[in-house]
Amino acid sequence: MIKIIDLEAYRAVMSTGSTQGAAELLGISQSAVSRRINQLEEELGIQLFIREGARIVPSRLNELLETHVADVLERVHILDDAANKIRSGRYENALLRIAVPPGICRKIMPKIIAGFLDKYPQTRFEILHGTYDVISRMLDEKQAEIGFLRLPFRDSNFMYSDVIIARSVCVMAKDHPLTKHKIIRPENLRDEPLVLLGRRRSPRHDLDLVFSSHGVRPKIRLEAHSVSSACGFSAEGIGVSIVNSLLVQDCMDLDTEVRLFLPDVPHHFAFVYPDKPRLPELGAEFITYATGYLQALEPFPA
Repeated sequence: MIKIIDLEAYRAVMSTGSTQGAAELLGISQSAVSRRINQLEEELGIQLFIREGARIVPSRLNELLETHVADVLERVHILDDAANKIRSGRYENALLRIAVPPGICRKIMPKIIAGFLDKYPQTRFEILHGTYDVISRMLDEKQAEIGFLRLPFRDSNFMYSDVIIARSVCVMAKDHPLTKHKIIRPENLRDEPLVLLGRRRSPRHDLDLVFSSHGVRPKIRLEAHSVSSACGFSAEGIGVSIVNSLLVQDCMDLDTEVRLFLPDVPHHFAFVYPDKPRLPELGAEFITYATGYLQALEPFPA
């Protein structure tokens, strides 16, 4: 069977005019070049070179074969390049399937995608969205390569990016009396109608503990199940919502004011992806880019 390394040795000899030059070009010994030429001649059943002492001269038949060897090596190069692009995710019309919560789909993700496409215009995206449970299932069922999830997320089959930390903020209508405060504390919310996220979520549990430790019994007027809906209700004066400072960025066009809530109830997020098969290089670069963007977006750094 003809070996690619033997064809490469042949081309190197033809390019440099000697086995010594070919050896220097390929970074191997002169004897290795001679051995590969002999192997190629044996496989083809054709004498490619005439030995004249230390010199070798292309045979007459060599001229008939050279273009075919060049064509084979070019096709091998094309195949190798295609394989590299597939491994890295940089092939034409490369597709990244990313699952995110609806709360970052209006403004945040479009800005991230637009910025990434400026750097990698060949990329195509499929943006899926759902609750964190749905996103986790999409990753398990390989409907998406990357998912944006709230931490903690414990699954030995998955890895996650650098952590994105958001703080808790209060969102209220622009004419709300509490807008005079730069920081909202539990005691400021005593007897205030509140819009809180579902009680089964871990941040809600932490928030309940904060209120309890400060001797405040929250007056919950409405329970919402997304940051965007909670902010929408607050904009209409239904109550003050307490949400995370990251996802609230997608709601800044609403007629609301945002204030930092203390003591802080932090929120941790990350991009999650499978340990195996390995994420394409393009996917890893997207995670790095998107994580950096979201970390810089934090309006209330700790």
